[in-house]
Amino acid sequence: MLTKAHFGLERLTSPLGGGVWNWLARLGSLAWLGVLCFRQLLSLRANQLGLIYDQTKLQVRFTALDALPLALLTALLLGGITLIQVFAQMSAFGAETYLSQLLAQLVIRELGPLLVSVIVIGRSGTAIAAEMASIKLSGDVDALCAMGVNPIQYLLVPRILGGVISVFSLIIIFDAAALLGGFLLAWSRLPLSPSFFFHALGNAIQWHEIIITFAKATIFGGLIPLICLSSGLRVQSSSTEIPQAVTAAAVSSLVAVFLVGAFLSVLVYG
Repeated sequence: MLTKAHFGLERLTSPLGGGVWNWLARLGSLAWLGVLCFRQLLSLRANQLGLIYDQTKLQVRFTALDALPLALLTALLLGGITLIQVFAQMSAFGAETYLSQLLAQLVIRELGPLLVSVIVIGRSGTAIAAEMASIKLSGDVDALCAMGVNPIQYLLVPRILGGVISVFSLIIIFDAAALLGGFLLAWSRLPLSPSFFFHALGNAIQWHEIIITFAKATIFGGLIPLICLSSGLRVQSSSTEIPQAVTAAAVSSLVAVFLVGAFLSVLVYG
């Protein structure tokens, strides 16, 4: 026999079930969009490559080149500050010899990919979501279809390709600049030999670091624009939905980056 308690419990749990269902629906939609973009990428014809190349180049310039000064400044400061903090803790235990190894592992494994992803989400991901929302509301997608242009190949594929290239390039540059910042600090202020620093640094960069860098750069570079494109294309009829789409894109991208990054780190180093 149903009682008031059963109905009260149902009222409490129904929003939770609806939230889980919406989350699973969005996850399935995102996966479907990713598969669709991959299939359209493989079906490109030779006469379409020039247009896709031009659009991808524009995306790389906006995502990577324009963000390069911010990434370099952040990396140099991160390398120096991290080295100071680590040296202060490790010198108390006489473990200064492991300083450069720990710096390399922190930057290459975790800090570099995560901070580059945050920069890309804040600068480019939100812009992609707003752009896609505006394009959909203005009817440009229908106009492209009327002209015989595949909107997925023209709008989505170049942004995903540009995201992969940009994030991979920025992570490599970010890691190198962060390690350079650590070296400059070690050479100028700390009682560490530069030759010893670089020797220990070379020993610290093993195949694990190369694998995790390549994996995170590729996955983050494709996942961030895909999530932002999906959020932008989800708007329906009003321009007031654009800020909501931008916020959803930023939050979803950050959550995805942290979850996938943690999973890859556990998978490789766990």
